[in-house]
Amino acid sequence: MHRRLHKIGAFALVALSAGAVATAHAQEPAKPLPPMSPADVAPPGAEGSLSLDPTTPQVAALPGGVTPAYGQKSQSEGEWRFDFHGFLTAPLVIGIGSRSMPTPDQSGTTLHTPPAVPDDLETFSHTGVVPTTYAQLNFSQGTSLVSAHMSIIARQANASTSFLEPASQLGVTDLYVSLLPRLERARTEIFVGAFASRYGSPGEYDEGRYGTPLIARVNGIGERASVRAPFGSWTLMAEEGLAGQSNKANAATTPDVWNDFANPSEGTSFVAHGHAGAKYARWATLGLHLLHAWSQDDRGNNNVIGAPGSNPSQPDARMNIYAADLRVTAGRFGHFYIAGSYTDASNVTTLSRIVSVLNTRGGPGLIANYLGPNSNGNGNLTTIGWQYDLSIGKFVSYPVPFSGDGPDLFVSLFGVVTHVNSDDKQYDVNGRYYDGVTKRKVGGEVTYSLLSWLALSGRYDRVDPDTQDLTYSFSVISPRVILRSDWLSTDQIVLQYSHWFNGANTLIRVGDPPMENITWLPDKDMVSLSASMWW
Repeated sequence: MHRRLHKIGAFALVALSAGAVATAHAQEPAKPLPPMSPADVAPPGAEGSLSLDPTTPQVAALPGGVTPAYGQKSQSEGEWRFDFHGFLTAPLVIGIGSRSMPTPDQSGTTLHTPPAVPDDLETFSHTGVVPTTYAQLNFSQGTSLVSAHMSIIARQANASTSFLEPASQLGVTDLYVSLLPRLERARTEIFVGAFASRYGSPGEYDEGRYGTPLIARVNGIGERASVRAPFGSWTLMAEEGLAGQSNKANAATTPDVWNDFANPSEGTSFVAHGHAGAKYARWATLGLHLLHAWSQDDRGNNNVIGAPGSNPSQPDARMNIYAADLRVTAGRFGHFYIAGSYTDASNVTTLSRIVSVLNTRGGPGLIANYLGPNSNGNGNLTTIGWQYDLSIGKFVSYPVPFSGDGPDLFVSLFGVVTHVNSDDKQYDVNGRYYDGVTKRKVGGEVTYSLLSWLALSGRYDRVDPDTQDLTYSFSVISPRVILRSDWLSTDQIVLQYSHWFNGANTLIRVGDPPMENITWLPDKDMVSLSASMWW
């Protein structure tokens, strides 16, 4: 009742004020009203405005003088659709070690996060046993013909860090437009923009147990086009791509944590790649791959003498990757993948991170982890990797289909072998030799889903960084308890314990930038609690 009286009083006050103004104007001679301009009726940001709408991108006009009408759908195609997908995993991971000579006021047990164990992503010792923070948000908007895509990725959560690490907040990572031209006898897909292309992923739908593409990963901006054409029970496939870069660290850039140790000696690099394959029915796919990466930037390796272009004798970087892979999806008999690749590197000291072989960062990463510091970027890698996954529930329920909504025993076997030939014929400070070294790692994982909300899992890994010197080798066992909301849920909480059996010379990476150091004792135990969800 009181609110109504207030409203009535307000309306009365406005009416009296309006009447007084009207009376005052009535006593003055009438004046003609000015003509109404488009600015009087135009929406904010349209013609007649003194400034652009704040949401207008700060870029020049598009070729052809086209000005986008933001928020307006294309008139040439219907079925506009917006998609949002994501994945996150957030673990607490604690490495448990020991002090060699603790003082009376020190504990003999040490706690490290992240754990000090031989599981660095860029090295051959990486197994993927240690869970890491990761978040990815994928957005797309478009039609059945053309779509825009963007992804946002982070490898740390600021709420849990002890210091701000900008390099872990990757931000907008992929940014591209996809086109699906309509052809009568073939399916064509074209990507244009910035995105990653991965070849040699052992998993049926992911990068496999090691999280490592066995052939290569290309990270750049450019184009990729693929075509698939059916012929009876066969489908022939072809793909090509060209990728470059959108920036380069200059000579004044100091490698540091904040810029992810940007390397001024790397030149602007490019990758051209072609692929051909054939798929029989739905169960076997054979692929052939050729990737050529190069850098012919005269600013490359400018830190040798100190000024851009001051080392004209620096050879251009070249890397060729030849590979073949076979994927067999055999229904109740499981999924099998095997790949073989040959990487030939020539003067790759200036080849940037646009190409990644076995998770290394371009040419300098390949030198640090495989070819050796005295190789000058010359050498080759021969790699064979495999993975086999089998659902016992699907196998024994045949011919009745099994969708995973009941008890199941899932088995996975996997491994990688890499042989290195290098121009580095010396031992490094950690006593390692590079030329002629064979690296090997194998593993197995078993998961038993016994209840809709509970699964038990166990994993074993064996890693031999040098099969001729087993003092660098190690093994790790990892039992896990998995909690989830249902049989087919898209969420899980995992409690894991891992124990390492380290050799006398097992190496871990420490420091900034991280480097292997034989004087550091690795942790032997780890516990982790991680939460994951995907949608």
